[in-house]
Amino acid sequence: MSSKKAQINLVISLLVALIAVIFVVMNTSPVAINFGFFKVKLPLIIVLVVMVIIGILLGWFLGQDKQFNKKKRQ
Repeated sequence: MSSKKAQINLVISLLVALIAVIFVVMNTSPVAINFGFFKVKLPLIIVLVVMVIIGILLGWFLGQDKQFNKKKRQ
């Protein structure tokens, strides 16, 4: 990856992270989450943070799989 492309990716990632943090901090009211058999009431900030973490992990795992397949083909 070129240095310029890495810098662009870093800037975009930081902007997305900043937007996510602002969005999470602005949404702190409690929400009810229905799992079918039981219901949980949590602050929305916790739900959003967990969803952001899950999204980051999924993106990372999919990126690792893509890199693994690319190396395997070489």
